[in-house]
Amino acid sequence: MNQLRFWKAIFTLGALAVALYVLCQVWTVLIPFGIGIGIAYLVQPLIARFEARGVRRDRIVIVLYAGLLTLCVSLAVIFLPVMVREARQIGGDLPRYAATFDTMVERLNADIAGKFEGSLGKRAAALRIPFKAETVMDRVLAVSPHHLLGYAHFGLWAIIIPFVAFFTLSQGRRWMDALFDWTPAEYVESLLGLLAEVDSTLGAYIRGQMIEGGCVGVVTAAGLALLGFDGALLFGAATAAMNLVPMMAPIVGGALALLFGYFQGLPTSALIGIFCLFLLVRLLDDFIFIPFVLGHSVALHPVMILFAVLAGFEIGGFLGLVIAVPLAAVLKVVIGVVFGERRLSPVLDGRHIVS
Repeated sequence: MNQLRFWKAIFTLGALAVALYVLCQVWTVLIPFGIGIGIAYLVQPLIARFEARGVRRDRIVIVLYAGLLTLCVSLAVIFLPVMVREARQIGGDLPRYAATFDTMVERLNADIAGKFEGSLGKRAAALRIPFKAETVMDRVLAVSPHHLLGYAHFGLWAIIIPFVAFFTLSQGRRWMDALFDWTPAEYVESLLGLLAEVDSTLGAYIRGQMIEGGCVGVVTAAGLALLGFDGALLFGAATAAMNLVPMMAPIVGGALALLFGYFQGLPTSALIGIFCLFLLVRLLDDFIFIPFVLGHSVALHPVMILFAVLAGFEIGGFLGLVIAVPLAAVLKVVIGVVFGERRLSPVLDGRHIVS
């Protein structure tokens, strides 16, 4: 019997290793499936509320899904043309922006060489910033056509994501029942408690983060529009997306807005207004949006958040930046349940103890 358990354990570990290897090889293919499952996860509480009132799940899913699709299409029809027009305008102005930036760099190089020419002589000419924005832009434009086929798969996401989300919503209960059917009886209560802990933390964080990002994006877009910034809606949407990564929106978004505002020829008062706008957005985010929307759904130490963000970027790029903090929160919950004061004994030693 002990030998049989040993070989079962070896087989299980080998199967997990193979599964992890396959996931690492095809993880990019799984992105739209993960997004679809995530959408279904976010919508699930609404379906649960209607189910509690006695409405059939299939009817709820069809009506709610049709409503969400209608809302998304309506928002796309209203805002997408404006954002595309702004993106084209900014793209057409990029050569002029690059030339302006190169002029600034050349002036800075000349000033540096002039200051050190007396002490270094001709060697002062070597003290220059070797950067050409026009050269970088030409390289990007030259490489982009070769990646058009690589970008083409994003068009499939518009089909895959809604399909996966609908299938997950309609079959979600069956998947959970199957999960508990596969779980040994002595571990069911432990698994149920663990899933409840993860759901309360992860669900609150994701939903709150989306609402918080929307608030940040709306305030940013409205403020930039009032300041006469070209591309206010596009930068508002970009700021909302960057807000998914802690501290990225005010630093990167603000710096880019100031840079583009300068290239657009905005007056100094408008540039100061952009700086004050992002400072105001940061204060609103810290003292209003986060406390009232997110609350304490993810109680992670700032050092742990920084480590999670850097590790996520190193492993998965921008996608790693986005999912690093929620994954760290889930890991903290799992560790807290298994090893903390709230540990569930069947997970540790196979015995069920009612406290």
